Amino acid sequence: MLTRVFGVAITILSIVAIIVNTFLYLNSSAYFDYNAAGGKMSLPEAGVFYPYFVAVITLTFGILLVRDRELESDHH
Repeated sequence: MLTRVFGVAITILSIVAIIVNTFLYLNSSAYFDYNAAGGKMSLPEAGVFYPYFVAVITLTFGILLVRDRELESDHH
């Protein structure tokens, strides 16, 4: 019964985490070319790949919980 509620909560939190990670990456020195010698860094070099990975996995899990029909079925 609470599967969809839990799935919606996980989905919303992971979307917020993706937005925050994107904002932090796009406003960091990894994206902006502050020092020309260093150049731009990729997501793994900037250290934000794993938070993105976890957020995408939890987003997928949340969507699966929201769309799951078998847990919501009534077996009476």
